[in-house]
Formats: sequence, C-alpha cells, structure tokens
Amino acid sequence: MKKIIAVHLSNDRSGNTLIFRESLEALAGKGMDIHLITNGNAHTPGYLTDLSNIQYHYINYIERGNKTRLFFSFLLAQMSIFFKVLWLSKKDDKVYVNTLQPFGAAWASRLKGAHLTYHIHETAIQPAAFRKVMLKSAQVLAQQVVYASRFVQSQFEFKKAEKRIIHSCLPSSFVQEAILHANQGSRKTILMVANLEAQSGVAELIELANAMPQTKFELIIKATYKEIAEHFKGMKVPANLMIYDTQLNMHPFYQRAAVVLNLSHAAHYQETFDISILQAMSYGRPVIVPLAGGANELVAHGWNGYRISGHYVEQVRKHVEQLLNNKPLYADMSCAAQLVASQFKPTHFKQQVEDVFMEGTCYTPIKKQEVAEVLLYPAALQEYLNTALN
Repeated sequence: MKKIIAVHLSNDRSGNTLIFRESLEALAGKGMDIHLITNGNAHTPGYLTDLSNIQYHYINYIERGNKTRLFFSFLLAQMSIFFKVLWLSKKDDKVYVNTLQPFGAAWASRLKGAHLTYHIHETAIQPAAFRKVMLKSAQVLAQQVVYASRFVQSQFEFKKAEKRIIHSCLPSSFVQEAILHANQGSRKTILMVANLEAQSGVAELIELANAMPQTKFELIIKATYKEIAEHFKGMKVPANLMIYDTQLNMHPFYQRAAVVLNLSHAAHYQETFDISILQAMSYGRPVIVPLAGGANELVAHGWNGYRISGHYVEQVRKHVEQLLNNKPLYADMSCAAQLVASQFKPTHFKQQVEDVFMEGTCYTPIKKQEVAEVLLYPAALQEYLNTALN
C-alpha cells in the first residue's frame, strides 16, 4: 500500500484547509495509507478534524500573538514537522505539502528520497520573515506542483517541477445542501467572510453599513470571539451590522444572504481562491469581488456579479442597491452564479487528485468545449465581451 505523508501547518476553517480535506478524503477512499501532520491546539475544530482512515501526528503551532512569539512558534513547528516527516517517510513514499508554509517537510523528504508534491492555493505567504526560504525551498525541492487556479500559477515560477491545475471545489454535501435550500431564506442580508487583517476589507464594510442603515449586514470573521472583541475595542460598529466569530455551519448565512461581498485590498491581500465566493454562488447569490486576485476569476462583471475595488465604497453601495431593487437583474445574476458554481464538480476534483498520487490511474479529463472554459473562467467571458464591444 502506497504511503502518503500529508502536511498542513494550521488546521483551521480556511478555504485551503477545506480543499486539502477534500484531497485527503479522496485518497483515503482509494485505500491509501495516509499520515497527516497538522497542529492539534486549535480553539475551533478545523476542517481536518476527525477524518476517517487517516493517522494523525500532531504538532504545536500558535497562529496569533506578538511577532516574537509567532516567529519562534513557526520555527519550532518547522523543526517538529521536519523530524516527523523524517521518521515517517522512506524512499519512494509521497509527501503531500499543503501551502508553502511547511517547508520543513520539503527538506525531510529530500533527505529520505520521498516524492514531494506541493498544493499551492495562495500568493500571500505568511509569515513574511520566512517568505524567501519557504518559496525557495519549494522551487528547489518540489517534484510536482498543484495549483488551485490559473491566477496562482501565474504568480509562481517552478522550472523543475511537473505542474498542473486542479480547480478547487466544494464538498458534495455542501453542494447538495445548497441545491436543496437555494430558494429558501429571506435573502435580505449582505454577507462578508473575512480575516482580521487590516487589508481584509472590514473597515470598508463598516463604512458601507453606515451608508445603508436600512439594510442588514452580517460579517463572519475567521477568528475567536476574544480576538474579535479585542480588535473592535473602542470602535463604533453600526447597529445594522452583526459580527460573528468562526462558524462551523455556514448554510444559514448563505440562505438569508442576498449578496455576498469580498472587499479585500487586492494590492496587498490577494485571496487567491475565496471559497466563500464559490459557496455563495452555489446558492445562487450574486457576488462582489476585487479587481485582482483569484476571486475575480469566478466573476464576469455584470453577469454573475461585479468586480469592484473595495476602496470604492460608493460604487459598491450602488451595485448592492441595484441588486436589491431590480428583481429581473437579480434573477439573471443568480442563475449565472449557480451556472458557474456547477462547473466546479467534486467528481472531477477527486479524479484529478487521484491521478496525481495513484500510479496506474487512467483518468484523463474530458476535453471541454469552449463554452465550458468560459463558464469555468467567467473572466474569459469578460475579455470576450470587451473585445466584441470594441
């Protein structure tokens, strides 16, 4: 039985962790011997918690705190990962590293002669102090690189590694729930899912909520209640904005949402494949995303949502009000959003992951017609329309 040592630094509720879970479940379902190295001290159960048919090997890693504490926590986590991979792996085993962060696994796999695969979802590499060593380790040591989107591929150069794109997808259970309940709920709130970073667009959402006092807003921040309370201490939050900490069940929020936003600052904080945007579109919710980054690959401006810089709050407000007040426009965009989301099929994702790790797999993606490529990349439709109009 082929052994895979899977490594992910932070077991949280982020999109890249969810996609990694989908990969591991697909491989475990094929009977592969999977050993997962991840942190075991998270306050909220992450997406990698309690996976079946997977052996866990925990490390200690603290994600938040002062810079000195974070620096040493990250460094100690790399050392722990290095020795665990060194102990678990042997020649010709496969080491599967999620994101660029666990670079200790890459060096251990080289020493043991194991095959190294990176799955890269993000262009923003944290912590910044280790950015060069993380990227260089991957570029020098990776034998295979899986990108989550075209945008991510365009941001990195791996000359030696075999490269492929496997588009992220949602779990089948989420898609089924969305199909069943897409037409339920009030559809009266404006929803955003964000981090606590300054560039995540939270300040712009507060400004937008102040400009639309009759509209209800919901903000889910991927952090603990204590961290959120500390962040907003002394700040005036409008009465029409409800703030929540990390949520285990996102369905009620999408069911009552009319529009879903991503107002992150693309110039500084590029959410390369915002899973909340794909989740929203699976519910048929129009979205507003930044002009750059992976999120805008999902959106053709004016077709299934809008691409607007979060800095232009007044433009965002006008488009939100247009969607709330123009029912035919909303219905058209809702259908288009669901159409795009339907192209990210879990079955295709699983087959392609199996193709990467299982020798003898004969899966070859069916060549799609041009219309399917346009649906998978609405931004391509945008370029086509711009060319046609000119």
